[in-house]
Amino acid sequence: MNRNNISTPTRSLNQSYNKLTLESSPPSARKVYVGECIPIKYYTSVAMLPESPSNTPPHLPAPQIHQENVGGTTYFYPTNDVNVSLNSSGGLNSSGLIGGSEHNMAVPSMAYPQMYAPIPASPIQGLGDTFYMPEQIRSEMQQIAQDPYTQPNTRQCQNLPNSLEDYTELLPLEELSPHSNTTSFRATHRIHGDQYALRRLHSYGTVPSKRFQSWKQIDHPNIIRLNHWFTTRAFGDHSMVIVYDYHPASVTLMQRYLDSRTPGSNAAANGSYHDPFSSDPDAPRPYTHQKNAMLRAVAGGSLLPEAVLWSILVQLTAGLRAIHAAGLACRTLDPTKVLTMGCRIRIAWCGVADALHANEIDINQAQQDDLTALGRLTLALACRTIHCDNLPLSIELVSRTYSVDLKNLIIYLLSAPRRSVTDLMPMIGARFYTQVEAFERRTDILESHLARELDNGRMLRLLMKICFIIERPEFNRDHKWAETGNRYLLKLFRDYLFHSVTTEGRPWLDLSHVSNCLNQLDSGTEIQVGLMTRDEGSVLLVTYAELKHCLDQAFAELMQVTPPSP
Repeated sequence: MNRNNISTPTRSLNQSYNKLTLESSPPSARKVYVGECIPIKYYTSVAMLPESPSNTPPHLPAPQIHQENVGGTTYFYPTNDVNVSLNSSGGLNSSGLIGGSEHNMAVPSMAYPQMYAPIPASPIQGLGDTFYMPEQIRSEMQQIAQDPYTQPNTRQCQNLPNSLEDYTELLPLEELSPHSNTTSFRATHRIHGDQYALRRLHSYGTVPSKRFQSWKQIDHPNIIRLNHWFTTRAFGDHSMVIVYDYHPASVTLMQRYLDSRTPGSNAAANGSYHDPFSSDPDAPRPYTHQKNAMLRAVAGGSLLPEAVLWSILVQLTAGLRAIHAAGLACRTLDPTKVLTMGCRIRIAWCGVADALHANEIDINQAQQDDLTALGRLTLALACRTIHCDNLPLSIELVSRTYSVDLKNLIIYLLSAPRRSVTDLMPMIGARFYTQVEAFERRTDILESHLARELDNGRMLRLLMKICFIIERPEFNRDHKWAETGNRYLLKLFRDYLFHSVTTEGRPWLDLSHVSNCLNQLDSGTEIQVGLMTRDEGSVLLVTYAELKHCLDQAFAELMQVTPPSP
């Protein structure tokens, strides 16, 4: 059974559409503790986001859960005298967040989801701490940088061609299924070395749709761009290969939030993914399992924060708006076709449905199907399970846990006869500005860290020049070249930077001292610095301008005899 092709059953959904109603306000008997229009804090730091009464999470009472065992199955029921709220205990599992490390995040409140946990205080505080980016950002960047070098199981790479057109080093992006009519690969362009995602359509015998030219024109931050396509017989049949941009370290919404096979996921802990064809005789029935899994999710506080759901909705609707405005339809909007990395949501494999079904279709009806698929996806994320065929139970969970606006939006997507993606804007309301604010905040913080890295790169070039010169054993058959003249001053300056000691004789490990001296050297100021020889017999007073002249002159001598790079 190929679980990647699983979708929510539609028969029972269609039977329940006429029973759905929109509510203008929540019932008086229920209270929903959901913060409205709360921006997602992508980074948290005392210096960046100081605590204030306006952003301090409210204290919510912990829900009291009643357990009942019926027929060997344990049910979790909230008591009537306690208002059930999402994560009211003040803690939330890290897998309910978008972005960052899924094992190192902490969230103080469901209404205030934070993309990165506060960095623990270092035992040595000072200006040196500001030279480095937060560990969460660094882990993200390292994950993206290391992803192209990860190797899958070698058994999956067997029987793959060495190259396709201008692409080589094919590596599968998913488990190869013998019964699937599509497979995806990661490949490297043989000319400029960039990586791309390839989608192969097996035994393709039709003519490519004219809509492919329109797909190539779509360039949107929430849509993975289609570059071009070609046909090949390298796989032993007449296959069509569609080339997309590759985004490293991205995972699908299914893998992050809904698939129990993902290690450490909330879905695995709550059992929200259930195979109805399981051979286990003790496996619960689908309806029983679905209801119990939802109650477990409420009891365990593993449901997604509402701000996260609105963030996903805003980005998906932005992508659908661009697709529908171009006269196209997505037709592939399900948890296995939507990628997430950091806080970004991207729709993947757009145009594959047009290639598999190249015949003319009713675009208006296909766009209506896109909005229905968006409603199903939102409902699945809100319930943390793809088993949402019992629509009244799923809507009841949403209404009990989230705001009325989110419930009304889901009902509108699933039941309205004629819909448009632009009609969703009034329902999103001020949350759109919340997401804009959150992304701008994230951009500002990333730009500030980028400016620091630019300074670090400038200092690194200075240090590399110094290391090329000092302690050089020989240059042009002169074994004393590095110990004489201007080079000797640079050696003393290196000792002043890194080998200084305190009055007690301890090493002086002050990064602000190193940074300040390198900045003075790069600027060539007239400030004097005292350089002492290692035997403490002499002290030389020189300016940073003179040291810069010595550095440039010595490095120019090295460059004169260095052969050009191939």
